[in-house]
Amino acid sequence: VYLSDILMTDPPESTNFSVLLRIQWLGIAFTPPFYAEFVRSIRISVQEDNFPTGLRVASFLISAVVAILALTTDLVVYDGTITAGAPHLRAAPLFYPFAALFIITALLGLRATLAARKRCYTRTARRRMAYLSIGFAAPALGVFPYLLAIGWPETIPGTFLWALLILGNVAVGGMLILMAYGVAFIGALTPDRVIKHRLVRFLLRGPVAMIIAMIAFGAGLTLERAWGLGDYTLSLVAFAAAGILCQLGIELAKSIIDIFLYRGGRAEVAQVQELAQRLITTTELHQFLENVLTAMCELLQSSGGFVALLENDKPHWEIGCNVHITPSDVMDIPLTKVVEAEKQGLFILWHHHWMIPVHDKADEQLLGLIGLREPEITLPLANEQEELLSQLLLQVSAALEDRRLQHTIFRTFSPLLSELEDIQRRGGMLRYEGDLAVGFSLTESPELPEWVYNALTHYWGGPRLTDNPLLELEVVKQAAHQYDGNVVKGLRAVLTEGIERLRPDGARKLTAPEWLLYNILEMKFLRGQKVRDIAMRLAVSESSFYRKQRVAIENLADIIAQMEEQAQNEQHDQQEAPETATEAPPIGS
Repeated sequence: VYLSDILMTDPPESTNFSVLLRIQWLGIAFTPPFYAEFVRSIRISVQEDNFPTGLRVASFLISAVVAILALTTDLVVYDGTITAGAPHLRAAPLFYPFAALFIITALLGLRATLAARKRCYTRTARRRMAYLSIGFAAPALGVFPYLLAIGWPETIPGTFLWALLILGNVAVGGMLILMAYGVAFIGALTPDRVIKHRLVRFLLRGPVAMIIAMIAFGAGLTLERAWGLGDYTLSLVAFAAAGILCQLGIELAKSIIDIFLYRGGRAEVAQVQELAQRLITTTELHQFLENVLTAMCELLQSSGGFVALLENDKPHWEIGCNVHITPSDVMDIPLTKVVEAEKQGLFILWHHHWMIPVHDKADEQLLGLIGLREPEITLPLANEQEELLSQLLLQVSAALEDRRLQHTIFRTFSPLLSELEDIQRRGGMLRYEGDLAVGFSLTESPELPEWVYNALTHYWGGPRLTDNPLLELEVVKQAAHQYDGNVVKGLRAVLTEGIERLRPDGARKLTAPEWLLYNILEMKFLRGQKVRDIAMRLAVSESSFYRKQRVAIENLADIIAQMEEQAQNEQHDQQEAPETATEAPPIGS
């Protein structure tokens, strides 16, 4: 709709003028079904996916018919004209039924959005859904053809119409931003700071930069006429210059401010920026725990809960969500009695709360407790709910375990940097959306080849192996069963197995092309030979060796991803089987 407005520079009697006005109806006609699809997504996010399929199909069919009629006939609209400088078509008989359908769909969608907000069990989810509801009307307000329906009185100057259009577009833009802000939080466990930063960065690099470039273009057009220059000489230069300078200004602004504040060298400024980007503060950790707790409450239909940590063998209040229990009440929780009480699945029932003990990765040390106000669902949980809850518990366990390490951040910065990165990665690895949870495996990360390379460089021992994110892989944990639970040895076994899968069939040949990738990995990392010696034996240059090494590591990363998928499938099959195997299958089985 807006693109057609921009392209309308021909006079009303022009054929292009009428065609562009009709093309706008491709957007106008399909706004109602797109609204319906958006509402359906919102309903899914609050566990209410009962949107009639027939209604979805009918809405698209009706919109398609309206669009075709608007493009090819005069039954919906006819005769393009200009009112107070604003081009528009005239309303035909079928326009009014469509306008009624358009308005009804928008109002029903708004009603469904408000109903979805009421179904949210936590204050945080309701607040974010409120943002979404406020901005919900923006698309309808932006595309509906008002002049067809109500016209414009001749007694009122056209300047007022353009003032209204400008103010309306500004308001619609603000509402769209607010709606995007609300949508960004649905299902996100990422800290608020990250989401806001991404949104602001997009606005600066996208809409703001383009608005400045368009203003420069308009100024160039004006100066061209005033100075007698050729058409689109100065305006295009101004447009390009504004676009480039905006991007450079956005990129340089933060660095200039940092250098002004920290008058030391660039190295110190870079370290400060690195710390600011990767450090998880106490506030952000609370936001992370609150997001996970909110997801748990929504999953189990609980109206509130809390997370308590263990300090000196006593529960300590950390974060709460819609609960009336106080920190002193948490301190009075009889920890021994709660932990030793009879369990019902993952839960311990205590004073109208479902308590969930949170242990470390090795399941040896109790880190804290999660308390959920007695949910509306009944035990036992469905298999899907229990699986989703287990994934969220892993998030809490990881966050609480890493919290202990952050107390030593200023004393041991370097060893903790990778741990802080890991917290942020976990925050994006699972997004909860009502009944749907999308788990992002480590093998889907673009950093997988780098992790594989780091593990290979310290294959026989070192921090790049012992602190490697690949230790979290299911295939590594399964392999660790063969080494008394030693995950480092398990990772080493997985790397060895992966390299062996690169080995071609037949007798080994040092100079054969099909053996090159296997020989590079086996000779350099497993045997520890020098690059120069390996390159001479394989009859390749050192530069070619490093190029082939990168290809070999990428192939090895793909193999490990396949092994991980196989291990997860085997674990899933074992969980569904009547009798679960007590020992993990060997690698490559």
